[in-house]
Parts: sequence; C-alpha cells; structure tokens
Amino acid sequence: MTHPELAMDLVARLEVLISEPIDAGVTPTGHRRVIPITGGTVTGPRITGEVLGIGADWSVVRGDGVAAVTAKYLIRTDDGVVLTVTNTGAFTAQGIVTTPRIEAPEGPYSWLNDAVLVGTLIPMLEGARPLGVSLEFHQIRVK
Repeated sequence: MTHPELAMDLVARLEVLISEPIDAGVTPTGHRRVIPITGGTVTGPRITGEVLGIGADWSVVRGDGVAAVTAKYLIRTDDGVVLTVTNTGAFTAQGIVTTPRIEAPEGPYSWLNDAVLVGTLIPMLEGARPLGVSLEFHQIRVK
C-alpha cells in the first residue's frame, strides 16, 4: 500500500497590519515581544474580508536566534462571519512557514475547523520600518 499524493489549494491571501512592538523583556524562553495587530485585508478564492484590529503576535526570540511566532486575531468575512485565527511558525534562515488554525462557527466556513492548513509569511516594509506581514494560507488535501 502506498501513501496518497497530497495537493495544496490556496484559501486566502492576508495583509496583516501591525503597530509598534511592545518589548516584554527576556524570559526563560527567550526575548519576548508582543506585536499588536491593527487590521488588514483578506482576499482569496475561499475567504474574503477584513482582519479586525484586535489581536497580537506573541513572538519570542530563542537563545538559538530563531524567532518563534504565535499570532491570534479575528477575520470578519464579507458575509459577516467572524473567524478566529491562531497562526504559529518560526523565522529561520530557510524562510518562514506557519501552521494556521482557523476556528469557524457552524455554517459556510465550518469546513475550516478540520482543515489542514499551511502558511507562508513575508514581512511588509516601508524602508526598514515594518508595516505588517503578507501571508498565504493553503489547504492540504489528498489528491
């Protein structure tokens, strides 16, 4: 018996805006920074809407120099449904890959509760000043 082939389908592209990080100091797990999320947009074949200005990325730079991120925020879809996003990942020399989880109420987006998602992330900069991040969320499925 062979393992099935996997495919990836784009769910949405997000532009998440941020404000100035809050330095929470060095903790036993590393240097903690909390980055407030102030809004943004969501476009894509499966989800469109806005990132609400509530939430934050609780990042920590570990002793090995890797920045581990855990962001939690809300999306309001164009049809008024509120989705809760929890996105974790790590900034490494190889790039930034995340594992988003999206919690949805019963209805047209409830498929997200069981979806296996993977994300990519790139910083959005104005010169050297960070404005936010651009993300793509993809669903992994069996072909």
